[in-house]
Amino acid sequence: MKPLLPAGAGAVLAAVVATDASAQRAVQSPSSEVAAPGAEAPPPPGVLPSACGALIVCGGELAAQLQALATSGSDKTKGAASTDATADLYANYSDWLSLNSTIKLERQRSDNLDSFFPDSNAFFRSEGLTLRQLFLAARPGGGTVLYGGKIHPNFGSAYEQTPGNFYNFGTDYEQDERIGVGAQYALPEALGHRIRVSLEAFFLDTSVLSNSLLSRPAFDDPDPTVRVHRYSLGQFGPSNTNSLDSYTLAVRGGEPERGFTYQVSFTREASDEPGARKEFGQSVGVSYDPTGDGIPLTTRLGVTPFLEYTHFSNFQANPGLERHYLVGGAAFHYVRWELDVALGLRHTSDDNNPPDQAFTNAVATQERRAWDHQESVSLNYTFPFAISYDLSVGFGVNHVAVAGRHSWSFGPSLGFGTRF
Repeated sequence: MKPLLPAGAGAVLAAVVATDASAQRAVQSPSSEVAAPGAEAPPPPGVLPSACGALIVCGGELAAQLQALATSGSDKTKGAASTDATADLYANYSDWLSLNSTIKLERQRSDNLDSFFPDSNAFFRSEGLTLRQLFLAARPGGGTVLYGGKIHPNFGSAYEQTPGNFYNFGTDYEQDERIGVGAQYALPEALGHRIRVSLEAFFLDTSVLSNSLLSRPAFDDPDPTVRVHRYSLGQFGPSNTNSLDSYTLAVRGGEPERGFTYQVSFTREASDEPGARKEFGQSVGVSYDPTGDGIPLTTRLGVTPFLEYTHFSNFQANPGLERHYLVGGAAFHYVRWELDVALGLRHTSDDNNPPDQAFTNAVATQERRAWDHQESVSLNYTFPFAISYDLSVGFGVNHVAVAGRHSWSFGPSLGFGTRF
């Protein structure tokens, strides 16, 4: 049987090399997509033959963003510089078995919207290296994929699909650092183009695989946004149960750069914390790109829209805490230029847990029914270099309002992508 690249490697590599938006924040793809069977094709042009032998094809891709920001979100303006990089690696035995892994370098403190409210200057502060995925995938045929290990469940897509260079509200509900098993089945084309149904059961990784290298924050770090160097059962939280009693069901359809794509997903995450409740979430996302350069507006200008709605009850296993998210944007393509406009809205309601009675009614209402929002604009240019790698530069402006606090961030970025 002929060895081939896994779809995850092939699709992700093609996206990194073909797109004009590689200055965006590096993200990882869901395990079900990485493990899916791909088209039987030789390695892409510019990639050397596999160094792992005739029967085993190995390789991967690297996507990275170096970003510098000036942020005004506290008493005075703060400066920051950070690296966000993802390395996806694979080893295929023939066309039915593969080993996949994802390694990520990013800030271990404030690696979400909290990074737009810095308490000090942060130049490569707390950069950490973590193993995000490590799993085996078997493809017995008939459009079926079975996989297990350290996986990235397939819930939502805003963390991955929202255009621009900045973290967005989708990072609130991205499911990573999970250990579990999953299966994906591709429905017949007669029912629709590339419809994939996946089901995954998982729990939060508290093993040695959750260790953060390079940066190792302490368990008692006073910063609430810091990622501890290793997760533990005592931290509780969603899916932190050490048993396969959390699951995600997802349906994805369409193919990027070939028309209409969508995802519909449902998740239930259990918790062992006393008094906690199971978290339930639903997400629907859509995008449309018929040409690879978006919907044609002129002969050289196109736009790719994206929109996702997500709802949670008992968010983060907190009884009565409800969250609504609306995240979207548009990517305007002009030759090697890309202008990204992104918007996000987050609504929190907590009627079952009223605040302290000492608060006034107005403050109590604000705390129980909070509206947060984000707006960003990014402009990126990809240089016309060799087809085996990308180099791009960009600049962005981001505004976010969380719990009534406003923050403005702006600065340049440098993106790099390659495959090997």
